[in-house]
Amino acid sequence: MAIPRKSIAVLPFVNMSSDIENEYFCDGLTEEIINALAKIKQLSVTSRTSSFYFKNKSVTASEIREKLEVATFIEGSVRTSKKKMRITVQMIDTVDDFHFWSETFDRNPDNIFEIQDEISLFIAEKLREHVGHIEIEDKLVAPIDVPVAIYREYLKGRYYIMKLDYKNSIKGINILKDVIHKSPNFPNPYLDINLAYINMGTMGLLPAFEAYEKAQPYLSKALVLDPNSSRSQLNLALIECWQNWNLKKAYEHAHKALEMQQADDIYLTISNFLTVEGKLDAAHNYLEKALQLDPYAAINHHYKGFLYYLKEEYTTAIPFLKKALELDPKLPFPPIYIGICLLLSGKSNEALTYFGSLKGVSVKDLTKLGGETMCYAYLNETEKCNDGLKELETYLSTALVDKALTFLILVNALLGNDEKVVDLITQAYNNHLPLILVLNPSPILKPLKTYKGFKDIMLKAIPDNDNYKQKKKYKQALLNKDEIEKYTKELEQIMMDYKLYLNPDLSLKDLASYLELPTNYVSQLLNLGFQKNFSEYVNTFRVKEFKERVLLKENKGLTIMAVAYDSGFNSKTVFNTFFKKIEGITPNTYLKSNS
Repeated sequence: MAIPRKSIAVLPFVNMSSDIENEYFCDGLTEEIINALAKIKQLSVTSRTSSFYFKNKSVTASEIREKLEVATFIEGSVRTSKKKMRITVQMIDTVDDFHFWSETFDRNPDNIFEIQDEISLFIAEKLREHVGHIEIEDKLVAPIDVPVAIYREYLKGRYYIMKLDYKNSIKGINILKDVIHKSPNFPNPYLDINLAYINMGTMGLLPAFEAYEKAQPYLSKALVLDPNSSRSQLNLALIECWQNWNLKKAYEHAHKALEMQQADDIYLTISNFLTVEGKLDAAHNYLEKALQLDPYAAINHHYKGFLYYLKEEYTTAIPFLKKALELDPKLPFPPIYIGICLLLSGKSNEALTYFGSLKGVSVKDLTKLGGETMCYAYLNETEKCNDGLKELETYLSTALVDKALTFLILVNALLGNDEKVVDLITQAYNNHLPLILVLNPSPILKPLKTYKGFKDIMLKAIPDNDNYKQKKKYKQALLNKDEIEKYTKELEQIMMDYKLYLNPDLSLKDLASYLELPTNYVSQLLNLGFQKNFSEYVNTFRVKEFKERVLLKENKGLTIMAVAYDSGFNSKTVFNTFFKKIEGITPNTYLKSNS
């Protein structure tokens, strides 16, 4: 696979001081540089989880190239004393395996925000010199209006919550609460406490209801203090989807977050929303982008397996789910779907053995009980199945109601108790439980998709869900004005994110698969939304790409047509015709006038 030239990973800076306090700063500096570089739209930046996978590990350039698929990586170290901080930074080309830039910064540790911005800008400038043009803002790290001592305490609290276990999360939350007491208008600790509780609820370290209830006030305060950051927009997107069931607004906030910063968790979130709608191919495309940016994030591998499960490709799903557990054995979701994939692929006894062997967090979150009960339903072991159902029902009045209802719905679906399933789903709907949205694409509930009671609830929860409308997608009028506006924005985002135009064999059908619309709808979309046909639309992107590439120092030795082919064209005649049509001059004239 070709490594994108404009791609970079920032490995955790090494603490060269004996003071543990400096460890917090090293991790914080690394994160801040990752976040700063991620603001550069033309640059693909490996996310935190995958960068920190290599913390305290000795790695070679070839290993980083192979495992993170980046052309460049940063490594550095920090040594501090009371009045002096020495930061060394090196930039390594993974393709040719050489250090092409290094710098030592001797600075006053009190100027922490200026240091972060200065180093981020230095890295961006040196990278631009090496890989070609990228647009860089004047500032990449905005200063924070808090004293340096309090900011260091904040980094300490974040250091502990990012360890992701219960004990350290609580320790980090308490430190961050103290930071809030000292600087009540500093939004970051509110967002991080919210994150800590959400993580604990998601991983089963706290009951989900309790965790989300504790998280909410901190998120609300953070949104008042800083509503326009990418993290705030992402949190708003999650609220609109899972709490308000408003997918239109959820997409709006998620895409705003993506405009500010390309991050794997934003791509994963959009993939989640597409999954709710049953748009599994489009969800898969966004998930692949998340994996590209964060290949060592357990949740990304889990979600890839989950999508294959939803597509009923059970044997394909299992390795991804197992990889997720290998990266994070505490992640509670993969065991559920490993067992269900075994069950639905005809290995019911193996599935029963698997669920029966689960220990630890999976016992607490009902996976063992629910999974075994599903197996008994599948195996027609009526007495054991009924015992399992009765035990699951005892949890309906507890904090585990969400998980209990999920398993009760799935077991009754396997038993063919359609009316009971609709009754249970109605309970979930009346209690506004988020599980409603996850039921929509479930393969186990596939037989109920034509059942009126089920369709009615799904349409109430997801009013724009095309799966349950009477063939709205195929109405004679094709796309209306609002749909054209929606899909033009989606298509532009997809073209920017995936650079589909670089594929010389790109077809109208390919674009349609990304939007999950019939091909004739996309043809109409291009005509009405862009006033272009397919060739005109795609070749406009290719001409723009050519204009950028042909002026790069690294391409000076290439012919005009070599650069055109690299930009996605596959015909000299088409290239020359479209270039002159769009630019009004020939490629040769353009090159001479810009040399």
